[in-house]
Amino acid sequence: MTNHLPAAFKALWHELPLVASAGVLVCTASALVVLLSPGLSPLSVLLTALVVSPVWAAVIATTDAVVLKDRGGVPQLLKNLWKTAAAGLEVGIVPGVVVAVALVNWHALSPLFALPFAISGCVSVLLLLASCYAFSLRVTSGLRGKRLWFTALHLVARAPLVPLGVLALVVVALLLSTSVTASLLLLAPGPVALFASAGTWMEKDALHR
Repeated sequence: MTNHLPAAFKALWHELPLVASAGVLVCTASALVVLLSPGLSPLSVLLTALVVSPVWAAVIATTDAVVLKDRGGVPQLLKNLWKTAAAGLEVGIVPGVVVAVALVNWHALSPLFALPFAISGCVSVLLLLASCYAFSLRVTSGLRGKRLWFTALHLVARAPLVPLGVLALVVVALLLSTSVTASLLLLAPGPVALFASAGTWMEKDALHR
């Protein structure tokens, strides 16, 4: 299994402009969602899928190139914003819709909605974990549709620590931003994307061995 983690660690310094630009783009898109729909609601989740997912896809496509080919840079990131926007939306809308449905069931929670909430909640968790793999598989490998999500879910079953680690980094960044300074959020997306890319391709390589 090829270890892509050294490339990810190296890029934290050598690709510092890329890391900073990724943070600015993702945080700007997220701020737009918060401005339009504050708080956690079905609308805010759907807006996140529509606004943030295309930006995240561009970031992941660029960090994939960094860990796989040692090629990155801000110009490539900006180019990927247009190149991978549709693919990012295609990936993000799937968990977005399911999580929105889970929130609707939760807000209307009653004995009648208990089972739909439990089902949609479990599916939401699985798809959120799978999406940590799915963005790379879509924008770099070109997988799509059922094959994309089956492969991503297979990787989650095989190596759940990768998406759990990525989500843990996100949670830590959010906690630090609220307890220390919000400017830390600008530093989070780049490293999160680098380690998501490294983890995805390490496990993808292992899957075919």
